[in-house]
Amino acid sequence: MTVIKGVAARVPEALEAVEADEVPSSGAVSAAVRRAVLDEFRTRAQFAGHLAEIDALLWSRAGGNREIVEGAMTAHLRELRLVRVTEPEESDRFVVTEGKGDTLELLSPAYVDELTGKVILAGQLRRVAGPSGVNMGEEA
Repeated sequence: MTVIKGVAARVPEALEAVEADEVPSSGAVSAAVRRAVLDEFRTRAQFAGHLAEIDALLWSRAGGNREIVEGAMTAHLRELRLVRVTEPEESDRFVVTEGKGDTLELLSPAYVDELTGKVILAGQLRRVAGPSGVNMGEEA
């Protein structure tokens, strides 16, 4: 719904770019609408990326207070239809940054755009020594 509102707001501006003396042809109108749609998706992608970066930074620095960060940011992420992924089993959404061992420690979550299914920001994992399985962010 937010994307549609943004496109609707951009269409008049795009139509103004068509020469004012002429009645816009259907091709000019289509081009203006297309430009408005692309601009809105580009703006949304930039904003989503920034929000994901802020949330990831807060999440990784929160330590034992992650519940506070999650509570504060979850509503914003949900409104923008972004999903915070904290399960390393979804390995295509994470990058292993360092370490040795069989256990994966979550350093920062991944963020996925629910509308497109694309990864907005890849999460980070670290390999640590320990029993096999997944260690969800606790220090080893």
